[in-house]
Amino acid sequence: MFDLLLKLKLKRFYRDETREKRFLNLRNIHTILVLFDTSDYDEADAFIEKLERLGKQITGYAYLPKSDRYDYSETPYHIVTHKDNLNSIAGELEKESFDLVIDLTLKRNLPLEYLLVHANAPVKTGLKKNATSPYDLAIISLPDIQEKNLKIRELGKQIIYYLYIIQTRPIQ
Repeated sequence: MFDLLLKLKLKRFYRDETREKRFLNLRNIHTILVLFDTSDYDEADAFIEKLERLGKQITGYAYLPKSDRYDYSETPYHIVTHKDNLNSIAGELEKESFDLVIDLTLKRNLPLEYLLVHANAPVKTGLKKNATSPYDLAIISLPDIQEKNLKIRELGKQIIYYLYIIQTRPIQ
């Protein structure tokens, strides 16, 4: 039931979205929201550390599935569970402003997708997972890459590469 409700909310959001989109070069990006699943915690953490070494200010949100029993109480990231009020978290993200949102999930994660669409940022990027992509810059997973089990580190490399070469300008 929870997933069905989220899918309906997301469908409505995609239909009514009026967000101003822009392309930004990594040099023009200062604040980044990173979304990831705790099952990929170590790789996501390494990617975030790389962005911090580049001088970026990072805010991280990780989804903790019911099956993950690890204690994340010492993590610097916000942990989201199926019990959390996503509307409240999304409302907080709408009040903040980021230059970029990076979705590091490799499979569709409805709670994080819900936060992604509500995050206040002109650029959103991640791995395209379905037909209604919330991304301005979508990394497309080719079948040969999927066979090799795409990892966060490869996805992160692709995102950084494209953000370095992109020309900063408004979308027409």
